[in-house]
Amino acid sequence: MSNFEIHDWAPLVESGTPFARTLGSRLVSIAEGEVVLSFTTPETLRNHLGGPHSAALFGLAETAAAGVVLSLFEDLVGAGGVPLVKSAEISYLAIAQGPVTATARFAGDAEGIRASFASRGIAVFPVDVAIHTDDGAHTAQMRAQMALKRL
Repeated sequence: MSNFEIHDWAPLVESGTPFARTLGSRLVSIAEGEVVLSFTTPETLRNHLGGPHSAALFGLAETAAAGVVLSLFEDLVGAGGVPLVKSAEISYLAIAQGPVTATARFAGDAEGIRASFASRGIAVFPVDVAIHTDDGAHTAQMRAQMALKRL
């Protein structure tokens, strides 16, 4: 893993895909195995209660989980590995109002993932994401099964 600064990764994590650009989230921090994104909901992504739509929260969590892949497996991504979501389960725990923060954390075995990617060209692993409002309310949680696949 190389040393990296937040400004090096912000453009890729915040807007590396067209949907991530639509969300407009902001990278707060990135460390090996953990990514934190903040999100102030644009009007076009709000629900009927004025808060972030559940699809926007899901997208935020998925974007943060993909950032975790980059934080741990930068070298494999650089060598052609593509981060993908294989599956995800999200629970909405409370109504979110105002800005939210998603914290994604790696929950797998990095050595096993590297071995699987080297031998099979694919590795699947869990990333846990917690979404909180600015006042600390835990509004959603996701477990994403991320895949790193050689295409």
